Amino acid sequence: MSKVALVVTLTLTDTEARDRFLPRAKQHAKACLAEEEGCLQFDILVPTEGKDQVLLYEVYADQAAVDIHLNTPRMKAYLEETGPLISDRRRRVCHLQDD
Repeated sequence: MSKVALVVTLTLTDTEARDRFLPRAKQHAKACLAEEEGCLQFDILVPTEGKDQVLLYEVYADQAAVDIHLNTPRMKAYLEETGPLISDRRRRVCHLQDD
């Protein structure tokens, strides 16, 4: 099975929301990497343009690892806490092309 990447574009409610969102996102990313065996990479990207956006780049061992990630109590708490800061969430699921 191939690795699965999630590319998530978040549009925040306003530019000030990013300052509140980033510390929580960093905490979430660290926990995913430490506690989920199938979570191989979790990067938080801040565009140089678009002060109201944040991108997440996550790599998982396979689709089963993504499914586990999406259904953890940690994920549910993260979505509940950050939801009010986000006006739009677009997730693209990609398969990594191995050499």
